[in-house]
Amino acid sequence: MIEPKNIVGIAFINDNKLLIVKSAKSAKDNLFTLVGGSVEEGEDIVAGAIRECHEEVDYNLDIKESDLEFITSYVEPAASDPNLIIKMHIFLAHKKITDLPNCNPEIIEYKWYQIGDDENISSSIKEHFIPYAINHKLLKINK
Repeated sequence: MIEPKNIVGIAFINDNKLLIVKSAKSAKDNLFTLVGGSVEEGEDIVAGAIRECHEEVDYNLDIKESDLEFITSYVEPAASDPNLIIKMHIFLAHKKITDLPNCNPEIIEYKWYQIGDDENISSSIKEHFIPYAINHKLLKINK
């Protein structure tokens, strides 16, 4: 059996809003995801999450292992390729970002998302992170 590909997603929350990104990869499905991506060979999931934060949010972001809280892992087909099985690992970042990062070749759009906004969000956000965030009072539903 082929091992699932390890993927990390990092949730940044500020003022009841979740930072979501549209990557060059997810844009073909017009899909917003969490900051994150593939864990590289030789990395553990925490090192991959820290690297992805630096690459996708800010190379100068001083984020350490102690800034990341592991939330959950699960296995599912990749949104971008249903034939690829991934193991998604979601972290909550305890580092605040107040301004949207600048776009780069990998990330073509950043947005602050509030529950109920009309955006096409990934299953990792919709089915896994948002229920956790509501249950743990990290995000609340806007009336």
